[in-house]
Amino acid sequence: MENTRIRSGIPGLDTMLGGGFLKTSLTVVAGGTGSGRTIFVSQFLFKGATAHSEPGLFISFDDQKDSLYANLSQFGWDLADLERKQRIVFIEYPHNELAAFAEQESAMKDLISTLGIKRVVVDSITPFSLMFTSQEERRLNVMKLVSAVKRWKVTSLISAETIHGNEDSQFPHTVSGAESFADGFIHLSFHKIEGKRRRAVEIVKMRGCRHEHEIRRAQINSQGFAIEIPKKPEEAQAHKKVFSDGNQA
Repeated sequence: MENTRIRSGIPGLDTMLGGGFLKTSLTVVAGGTGSGRTIFVSQFLFKGATAHSEPGLFISFDDQKDSLYANLSQFGWDLADLERKQRIVFIEYPHNELAAFAEQESAMKDLISTLGIKRVVVDSITPFSLMFTSQEERRLNVMKLVSAVKRWKVTSLISAETIHGNEDSQFPHTVSGAESFADGFIHLSFHKIEGKRRRAVEIVKMRGCRHEHEIRRAQINSQGFAIEIPKKPEEAQAHKKVFSDGNQA
């Protein structure tokens, strides 16, 4: 990894990261249903292409392109236009073609080099990991996938689903186990607290990067995913109190 910082495009996240993602790092972004994983990783790609002149590659193991683009258009993101301009490339792997991904590493590297791609998103790694029945086989193949993406020398995010019922533990885990091989692990939660659902973000690990360890409130607004960073001491105390009881966030 390089020491150069890459802006995340997520309001509040760069503050938590101490300036942004390390260039060429690979981070797993995990959470349960409704946590905003796809919005989070898509925003990283969209902002890279539009605000920082960094072309991106979206590899989908889950959503169909038309459905994804339609869902993300609510934030004013025209991914279809960016794709026409080759500022974003979308590659979809239907479930019956997931096994072919590992065989296409060379073609991916050529594509990344030709188009000058700087950011890569894989959404979601969970269907890929579930192809393998034994835990040992799953771990080995997920490790191979993560290693392949790292060899592309881009800054990448891989979304993953957390194990059901595990979100409230001291250390969340994903179905795929990809966090074990990644440089970073960001956990998104969406829990019912005092009668309301609240979003939160925690940086569980980030190698080579001094980062915050606080759990921060988050929201999905008309512009996308955003993290609340308290500006005053009293705001910070109130922020902490919401998530301190019973490890709810």
